[in-house]
Amino acid sequence: MLKFKSTIWLLLAIGVSACGSSGHKWGEEVQLSDRRIIVVERETMVERGGDEWAHNRSGKKPREYRIRFAAPDGTGQTIEWKSIKKTPHGWPEKPLILDIEAEQVIVFASVYINDGCEVYLKYRYQDGAWVEQALPEEFEQRSTNLLIRDGMNMPKFVTLPEKRKGNAEPNYRPALKNVGPRRKVCG
Repeated sequence: MLKFKSTIWLLLAIGVSACGSSGHKWGEEVQLSDRRIIVVERETMVERGGDEWAHNRSGKKPREYRIRFAAPDGTGQTIEWKSIKKTPHGWPEKPLILDIEAEQVIVFASVYINDGCEVYLKYRYQDGAWVEQALPEEFEQRSTNLLIRDGMNMPKFVTLPEKRKGNAEPNYRPALKNVGPRRKVCG
């Protein structure tokens, strides 16, 4: 009887740990607009839900996106960006561009605002915190420099050539491949 109970507890522990996957991590090379290449650590935290749009048909969806990297100014400081805005259905904003502008780190992200429409957001890292910067209705279009794909079966590291090839796949919406030229994209 004791062996049977131990087996049951072991099976329950395995089941809980299999269901409790907190996310997906990988490293990737990112080319900044000044041509420098940095390496960032990416992470997608997941949670149950998403119905028919569940992440990779696993019954899970993204809860939060994270990017971690050494400050490009050479101080050795680690900077981390986390998605904070969510769609009405609880999906987080997706980071698309990491860059340097006026000697400050910036992130462009995209978030759905209603069915068929999404908006681009811009964040600037200043004085140790991320601050949202209002985007005009129209601005210069920029190519995405972060890997669009995430989810199960992620490689441990993605090189620039691998990312360029993956991001060019036709199954990604144009609104993910480029940011702009309009703040709001519908259709």
